[in-house]
Amino acid sequence: MKTLLILVATLLVSATASAHMPTESDSWKTIRKHYSKVIVDEPSVKLDGGPMTSAFFVCKSGDVLRTLKKLTKCVKWDNRRGGNRDNDRRVCVEEVKYFGTAVIEGQRERCVSWRTIRRGDDRERICTGYESYDYTLALSHNVDVFRMERGGRDNDNRRGRKLFTKTLSIEDCE
Repeated sequence: MKTLLILVATLLVSATASAHMPTESDSWKTIRKHYSKVIVDEPSVKLDGGPMTSAFFVCKSGDVLRTLKKLTKCVKWDNRRGGNRDNDRRVCVEEVKYFGTAVIEGQRERCVSWRTIRRGDDRERICTGYESYDYTLALSHNVDVFRMERGGRDNDNRRGRKLFTKTLSIEDCE
C-alpha cells in the first residue's frame, strides 16, 4: 500500500511538471513570460549606430526596425575624484532617451584587409581596406526553445534538450 501511494504521488508530480512545459502552439508572450523552465535562443538585431538587441524587442515601422521602448544613452560624462587617484571614476551626468532603429535594406561597409602595428609590447590591428555590400535584415526567424536544466557548479542553469522550434515574425509597430 505504501509503495502504491509513493507511485501515485510520483506520477502526479511528474504529470504536473510536464503539463507546465510550453509547446509550439503557445504564444511567444506566454512562452517568454510564464515559463521559467525554458531557454529561448533569441535572435538579435544590430541597431544602426547602437547596440545589439533581441529580435523580440523590435517592430517594423515602414522600411526600418525600431525598438519597442526607448533606450537610454549617456551623452555627458564627468570625472569624479575620490580620496585618492585609485577612487577616480566617470559618472554619467546627462542622458537622452531615443528609439533604436535599423534600416531593413541598405548598404554597409566591412573591413577586408588588416595590418598589425606594434606599440611597445602591445600589438594593434587596424583596418587598411573596406568593401561595400548590400544587406537585408530578416523579418522572420526560426527560434529554438530548450528545456532548462539546473545543476552543475554554483547551481547555474544549463541548456537541456531541444523542445521545439517556433517561428518569430517581426510585427508592424502600433
